Amino acid sequence: MDAPKLPSVLASPSGEIVEGSSVNLTCSSDANPAANYTWYKENEDSPKASGQIFTITDVRPEHSGNYYCEAQNRRGHHNSTLYLTVGSGKSIINMNIIWVILVVLILIALLLLSLWARKKKTLSSTTEMNEPVETIELDSSPVYEVSDLQVVTATQTEDTEEQEDVE
Repeated sequence: MDAPKLPSVLASPSGEIVEGSSVNLTCSSDANPAANYTWYKENEDSPKASGQIFTITDVRPEHSGNYYCEAQNRRGHHNSTLYLTVGSGKSIINMNIIWVILVVLILIALLLLSLWARKKKTLSSTTEMNEPVETIELDSSPVYEVSDLQVVTATQTEDTEEQEDVE
């Protein structure tokens, strides 16, 4: 027959508890005969709950503070303390907003980088197309004889009239 050993206490979920959620406080100790468990909040006289698990639903900031579990049997008793922190939940929402903004900014940066690379590639290929491969010099003052043009025109006209007569 043994008095309860120093109880272990834990909160689930652990860490900062979000306002409006629920939390389970669990107490366990080796004892023979089995221990009975009672939960207290520091600076309060009356017990908060009895049993190995103490569940707080709809957690509020006023639930923050030290809770201790007393494990007792007819051979003796021991206490262990747990500090419960209640957050507003706004910190989690704010972190999510920060992550979303960060992802959007990264996507915008990648889009701008992609557009800049595409524009640079287009300008590079346009410059290559505009570079002359071989320079050919042309005669800057060609000479045409007006009389040759008139003869050709007259000849074409006569041929056309002869074709119409034949038909």
